[in-house]
Amino acid sequence: MSTTLERTHDGQAARVTFDNASRANAFDETLLCDLVDTLEAAATDEGCAVVELVMAGPHFCGGWDTTTFPALAASGADAVAGGLRRSDELLDRIRDLPVPVVAGVRGRVIGFGAGLLAAIHLPVAARDARLLLPELGYGFTPAGVGRTLARALPRARAYGLLTGTTEADGDDLVALGLAARAVAPTDLDETLAATVTALAGLPADAVRGLVTVVESARRDEDPGIVFETSARTVLRGLAAGSRS
Repeated sequence: MSTTLERTHDGQAARVTFDNASRANAFDETLLCDLVDTLEAAATDEGCAVVELVMAGPHFCGGWDTTTFPALAASGADAVAGGLRRSDELLDRIRDLPVPVVAGVRGRVIGFGAGLLAAIHLPVAARDARLLLPELGYGFTPAGVGRTLARALPRARAYGLLTGTTEADGDDLVALGLAARAVAPTDLDETLAATVTALAGLPADAVRGLVTVVESARRDEDPGIVFETSARTVLRGLAAGSRS
């Protein structure tokens, strides 16, 4: 199990690799904290325009690690609710990163993996990827993932996925707004590389400004920050153009 960070494209991009492939990239709270801390570290360099998240192995995410279930069973409802709340807050920290995160989605996306997917800014899915939510089969009502999908998806699709009576492939993920595009599995790595290269070639401050605009609008914040952010990038862009 490891999470690593490297800088690419002369510092204009960063690559974070999460490797718990022996457990299909399942998470516990410690691993999730480590991933979020590493993503935040990757985004600290103001010259960085994009972070690529690589989920090692054949599967995007195997959900919450079932080896943690005995400890959950021995704790009280307050402790379980607190853990669920903390994992949701950690995913919010990914949404709040100042740069877009690009990730390839292949293999299985199970349970908690749907919440991680929804936190990523620019997911690209293989067409044969499969999202499935088995929580009700364990007797669990999904919390963070339930809220996320209920807010993001049409009501009937949310119920279908959350009850486990339907699944979603890569094309479905695009239609549901959970992926930016779907490609053939053999084209996924090339598409990801091209996406990262394209973003790394843009002015980092403009890309970061776009993230501010999109996320501020999604949170329905005061639009003043949108206009102020855009104005700063317009002036910088014009100044850079006059020097070229």
